[in-house]
Amino acid sequence: MGIVQKQSIKSSAYIYIGFIIGAINILFLFKQYLTPEQFGLTRLLIDVSTLLAMLCTLGSCPATIKFFPFYQSYLPPKKNELPFLTIVVCLIGCFLFAVLTPLFKELIIRKFGQRSSLFLEYFYFIYPLTIFFALWYLLESIEWSLQNTVLTNFLKEVVFRLLTSIFILLYAFKIIKFNHFIWLFSSLYILPVCILFIDLYKKNYFHFTFTISKVTRRLYKHLLTFSLFIFSGQLLGLIARTSDTIIISSQSTNGLADTAVFTVATFLIALMEVPMRAMMGIATSIIAYAWKDRNLAKIDEMYKKTALNLTILGLAIGSIIFLNANNLLQYFGHRYNALPTLLLILGISKLVDLGTGLNSQILLSSKYWKIDFGTNMFFVFLSIPLNYYLINKMGVIGSAYANLIATLIYNLVRLIFIWKLFKLQPYTGKNLQTLFFGAIVFIICNSLPNFQNYLLDAFFRSILFIILYVFLIVKFKTSTDINDILNKQLLKRGISIFK
Repeated sequence: MGIVQKQSIKSSAYIYIGFIIGAINILFLFKQYLTPEQFGLTRLLIDVSTLLAMLCTLGSCPATIKFFPFYQSYLPPKKNELPFLTIVVCLIGCFLFAVLTPLFKELIIRKFGQRSSLFLEYFYFIYPLTIFFALWYLLESIEWSLQNTVLTNFLKEVVFRLLTSIFILLYAFKIIKFNHFIWLFSSLYILPVCILFIDLYKKNYFHFTFTISKVTRRLYKHLLTFSLFIFSGQLLGLIARTSDTIIISSQSTNGLADTAVFTVATFLIALMEVPMRAMMGIATSIIAYAWKDRNLAKIDEMYKKTALNLTILGLAIGSIIFLNANNLLQYFGHRYNALPTLLLILGISKLVDLGTGLNSQILLSSKYWKIDFGTNMFFVFLSIPLNYYLINKMGVIGSAYANLIATLIYNLVRLIFIWKLFKLQPYTGKNLQTLFFGAIVFIICNSLPNFQNYLLDAFFRSILFIILYVFLIVKFKTSTDINDILNKQLLKRGISIFK
């Protein structure tokens, strides 16, 4: 338990530091020194290479994480061929990517040539980005299997973003040209991959052997089945996360410029799920133990508590963001005119997702865990055609509507499954109370006269919302968890207000 707590604390610190650097990059540096088309190009390159890199690994990452403990327990290090097998599989995937990608050149030109010509100009930069991204995936999974997560989180959350900041500043101060910036940007993963490789080499991980061990002969069927199954799930999830920017770049009216607007909107809306990331680990563990003990009452309690608390916190963050939509538009300029509408639709979509609680964790921890995989597949097959159709009809706004429709149906299906299987549902009257308080406070704050200075306007509007919203939530005891946390913090300072 000590190593988990120690690494969690360090990793959490790196995540928050990285988030701050990422915010500076997206909300200031990219906006200040790159055109919307250039900004959109960086996002598209990352999303395309992320998807292709996952394909290149060919399932070697889940195999490493799942089966390394077996190889480590039953084989001496010098006879452990799992490192050799996974690296070979990954390199084969990279080779196939390099050989097969040119075959799709004409299709890529047709899809991106008209609206995102800048992507075609710099398309060849996806090769180093994808290959080193794939190697990163594999080496990261190796470090995880060795229970070394701090270094990978530091590199992923801090170093990647810090390198991006440095590259933008080099371009901003005209030390390099834009094509040099993209060259450096496409080399983003080279340094972290080298650091991980050196770290693993020092730990004597790489003992390559060409002999097939008894462990592989015994487990190869399970290894292949598990790897392909989990790999398919990871790939589907990744497609769902990246398809919108890819389709926007190829089908939306303004191409890469619309991708930039959508990137800013999704980054801001992602703030709403920060509380979920914080509570997911412990809540998932509690749910898993409750399933082991067949304690449905505990699962029901966690289901309702997470749905309520995530709604309270997500509604607060989303409301503050949308209250400042016009201030954000004033900051970013007229080329980001779609930003307020995107924030509203994506914010509602995220609130729907948060408001259904940890339904994924409940399904995954139960004996019906395959339903989680099936519903994820359903989400992908629903969202991609919706994105394609609505983006063609409505431009970048269509992607937000597609996300909202797919999220509504996806979560409704999960709610129905959980109710039918376990007779559990996440709602009480407190959820409606939360929405009512949020709506009232939002209307009050949105009715305030505008300050000429958008920074002052954002500050006073946000502060007033927080004061009124927190007062109502705590005064009417909407969430016992939130009241307890506030009381403990106040009592530490000798203050006792809410009882």
